[in-house]
Amino acid sequence: MVAKAQTNLAREQSLKDALDPPLSESELVVRLRLGDTAAANEFYELYAPRLQRFILHALGNLSADAEDLLQETFMALADALPFFRGESSLFTFACAIAHRKVASFLRNLARRDRLVRARSPQPEMSQTQWADPSSSDYHVAAALAEIKPEYRELLWLKYVEELRVEDIGLAFGLSEHAVESRLTRARKALKRELRGEKSNVPK
Repeated sequence: MVAKAQTNLAREQSLKDALDPPLSESELVVRLRLGDTAAANEFYELYAPRLQRFILHALGNLSADAEDLLQETFMALADALPFFRGESSLFTFACAIAHRKVASFLRNLARRDRLVRARSPQPEMSQTQWADPSSSDYHVAAALAEIKPEYRELLWLKYVEELRVEDIGLAFGLSEHAVESRLTRARKALKRELRGEKSNVPK
């Protein structure tokens, strides 16, 4: 029954796309700059879930603030659209803004001495997986929660969103070499946590 329902949904989406094809990214940007409400709605539907997962992943157990940061990201994105030159994808451009919003949020928490260590499961993980300490997902998520937020963001963009190193560099304002170097450190930090070795590097 589930498979049949999924098939029907896929067919309905295909029909919808055939009757009302989605805008190309360049068309979407043009219409967004013109203040087109339909384009804004389409952009939100396309990118909000991915950006929210990115923000949730970076925040860890501060995820209650994710929705506010998502809205701030979209408001900042609207203001920044005139400066979008198409050197990266629109999603990469949005990730750069979300990254800055998250970094600013965490810095403000640190200044108020209220920054806590992220220890909650990631949104993609089922409660069963998280509750079972014997599952590999549990150990990976627990290890990710222990490394620096920036490392979590880098690993997420590289291995979940599958962005190119060049695009990650544009999002973080780093050279490709710097991204590669930080990805190496992020992978090493994750491996140390998976092996149960504690790093002395501050978070």
